[in-house]
Amino acid sequence: MDAASRDIQLIRLPRWGRVAVGAGAVPWLVFDEEGRAVEPIRRFLIDFVARDNRPGSVRSYAFDLLRWWRWLRVVQVEWDRATSAEVRDFVLWLRVTTKPRTSARTHSAATAGTTNTITKKPYLDDLYKPRTIRHSNAVLRSFYEFWIESGSGPLVNPVPLARSARRRPHAHHNPLDPYGGEGRPVPGTDSRSGRRGGCSLWHTLLRPGAADRGPLHGTHPVHTRGRHGQRRLRRHGDGEQRQAGLPAAWRQASSACRGHQALHGRPR
Repeated sequence: MDAASRDIQLIRLPRWGRVAVGAGAVPWLVFDEEGRAVEPIRRFLIDFVARDNRPGSVRSYAFDLLRWWRWLRVVQVEWDRATSAEVRDFVLWLRVTTKPRTSARTHSAATAGTTNTITKKPYLDDLYKPRTIRHSNAVLRSFYEFWIESGSGPLVNPVPLARSARRRPHAHHNPLDPYGGEGRPVPGTDSRSGRRGGCSLWHTLLRPGAADRGPLHGTHPVHTRGRHGQRRLRRHGDGEQRQAGLPAAWRQASSACRGHQALHGRPR
């Protein structure tokens, strides 16, 4: 399939291959339809494991490479002949497509893509997040770097670095012109709304006469964020209850308050 004639919105990836537990030193491998390990990916993951990466990272890399292999099968390009055009179209496709699901949403259909009004945490939707696309690009670049260093694969990495990473930012800038953004278009950071106002929930829960505090009020320790990653413990009473036993409203208030303090500092 020619790069100029691709309609990325019509592309659907086939259910080709799978990620499964591997035998030997590599905990996870990518297998083709015949049950054989995909050799280029297997050799890369062997080197990846030898660099002391955790099994969870190996599994994440395997799934990203499986998705890339499925893309190459659709566009009919061999892995060692991929160019920046294939990577560009792959990124564009990830930004407009929906994630495949094994079953339809049920209870989460009403909240998908919205934000929790108490904790200010966003609910996941069926689109690929910018951080997922950036991780995919990092995986592909490290994969092709491995093969280029070993003397195989394409001569040029199809996942180029941003121009700003290859030279000094704003080099040869005309002082009469305003400064602007530089580099290749890459998936931007998703703006996450801060969990502001969360600490006010504690005042609501702990105020005299609150009806929803529950029978264990005054017995739960409250964790707060301290300096240098330390956690201080404030007790409302003499109980030694775990935070897992807190009512749902208490857990939401604790989560929101921690996010508020991380963004705006501890209240004076």
